[in-house]
Amino acid sequence: MKNGIAVGGNIFVDILKQIDFYPGEGMLSQIRSEDRSVGGCVSNTGISLKRLDPLLEVKAVSCIGDDDAGKYVLDIYENNGLDASNILTIDTAVTGHTDVFASKAGTRTFFVNQGTNALFDINHIDFDSLDTKILHMGYILLMERMDSPDSEYGTVMARVLCEAQKRGIKTSVDIVSEDGSRFRSIVPASLKYCNYVIINEIEAGRTVEICPRRTDGTLIFETLPLICERLMDMGVSDCVIIHCPETGFLMDSKRNWIGLRSLNLPEGYIKGSVGAGDAFCAGALLGLYSGMSHEEILRLANSAAAGCLSSRGGTEGVGTIEKMLALHSRFAAANEVWRKNKTRMAPVP
Repeated sequence: MKNGIAVGGNIFVDILKQIDFYPGEGMLSQIRSEDRSVGGCVSNTGISLKRLDPLLEVKAVSCIGDDDAGKYVLDIYENNGLDASNILTIDTAVTGHTDVFASKAGTRTFFVNQGTNALFDINHIDFDSLDTKILHMGYILLMERMDSPDSEYGTVMARVLCEAQKRGIKTSVDIVSEDGSRFRSIVPASLKYCNYVIINEIEAGRTVEICPRRTDGTLIFETLPLICERLMDMGVSDCVIIHCPETGFLMDSKRNWIGLRSLNLPEGYIKGSVGAGDAFCAGALLGLYSGMSHEEILRLANSAAAGCLSSRGGTEGVGTIEKMLALHSRFAAANEVWRKNKTRMAPVP
């Protein structure tokens, strides 16, 4: 019997540098402090899963470099209980890392070195050792080899997902948010081999070319069922789950759907937003893995995301299922279930 969840894809070491101001080209600004943490899909989603359920087996699947950053990643994973036996070391590239420059004005500027993330492909995955119930892969559009063309499956990522399904493993994906037109050319190939898709409203909307927000930035709730239907039409077999600051949303293969408003967090509660989407994803994956109802899945996912928002780090605010549901009990939104209906375009109250 298959147990646990495997999380594959991006691994980054984030190096945060606090500076006085971001200088112009050729100018100088002093670095006042430095800190580092792990990031990326594998780190944020994997660690959040372990924090939600310390007894859950979570396997990390990716590549790192033979360097200090790679050793740091392995130490963090060991300390958090992740199984790193499916992480390969590549000595021809550095571990992926991001230099984050944070100014006193509150702006952040990112310099990313993809490192081994750009090299990670199907040849680095030992499918025979993946005896997990679910394989979650992320992020599409941020893995050069995985996003590259495949003559039979469309992309290498699609081939990976198909190979997993052939072995009886449920598949799930996440996408990175980016500007540009690559969504329609790269993402659909993978959807044909996905049991689950867990993404935000921007990624979902760009994939199906439906804008989920008005020009003033407000969410158009009525578009979410249509967006999910289009994603299901592209081949997703079990369910689509969308997260955004206002709500979580789920549609299953029978086109039944439900939307739950996000928690009503008090002023001053939010300390940072890094990793909140991954925490939502972890809650959704654990709910799917545990056989929860649609409403329970979204409740846990929304609560995990809210927990993450209480900390500046990407995972530190996430607690056990019991703690996250206790958080939900404190801050559940009024009229939390805003719609549970088979009718695609039912009006939103």
